[in-house]
Amino acid sequence: MAVYTNLTNEHKEDIRVLYNLGKDADFIEIPEGILNTNYLIKDRDKKYIFRLLEGRRNTNEELKELELLSFLNKNDISCPQASINNLGKNHMFIKEKMGCLFNFIPGDKVSNIDCDVLKKIGSTLGRLHNLSKDRSIERTRKIDLDFFHEKISKVDLKTILKEDHDLIMGRYKEVKKIDFSALPKGIVHNDIFPDNVFMGEKLSLIDFNDCIKAPLIIDLAIVINFWIKIKEFSKDKENSLIKIFLNSYEGERKLILEEKRLLKKMVLKMALTFIFLRINKFCIEDNSGTNMEVKSYKDLLILLEEETNEIY
Repeated sequence: MAVYTNLTNEHKEDIRVLYNLGKDADFIEIPEGILNTNYLIKDRDKKYIFRLLEGRRNTNEELKELELLSFLNKNDISCPQASINNLGKNHMFIKEKMGCLFNFIPGDKVSNIDCDVLKKIGSTLGRLHNLSKDRSIERTRKIDLDFFHEKISKVDLKTILKEDHDLIMGRYKEVKKIDFSALPKGIVHNDIFPDNVFMGEKLSLIDFNDCIKAPLIIDLAIVINFWIKIKEFSKDKENSLIKIFLNSYEGERKLILEEKRLLKKMVLKMALTFIFLRINKFCIEDNSGTNMEVKSYKDLLILLEEETNEIY
């Protein structure tokens, strides 16, 4: 989430009319996140999230995401749904960009990582992956290691990264040799950070804008990195929490031997993916004038430390 496109008063009125919102519905910018424009809308006693896609992606693929969200809700996985407007559509266009009005998911973002939370996210991801195995979504712009490596390789990385260059590119060369293509695939959330999970009456997943058909253990690697390893627990506690999370996941979907063998390397790959994403977004791209939360790649370097323990 971020704000690249400032909605004019005319745009806001178009949204109010098209979705039957009150004339005093308030639009509040959301600076968190980095890929799309997002507003919180407060309309009387209701809240909504309005998302404007900034990646110039294929509309048909974006509609597949909306279909997926509806399908998941029908199968008891709580996630946002796009509202239907007065034209009978679940989207609109502003400045040739696709916009959607989503219901507001109640609850609190995950702030305390404990056994209970990890069990819930493990079982939820297991069910999500089981449901998504026969579906496909492709993205022209995506959270992908090679996609962002190509972008950042066009500049002098040694000048930008300085003392961090050798560590980052050394680990990249290590993971680049690994072939993950034969692993089981399905729709992965691909951005399953704690701030994309709400805890209310039930666990809810939000922000599927980067979901894609890919090896399923991508989501497991993101959780291990950004729910557990980044917290710098003691090694014993870290290993215990990883085991609790994976056991809960396998209660819904069993991992095959090759997934277990490559999970540790996928953890490294996803750490590098988000490091490259941040290098591109905050060190190379010009985002001046954008209301966006700034996140340094340096905060993630701890994830590149050499591991001695196997996950499985």
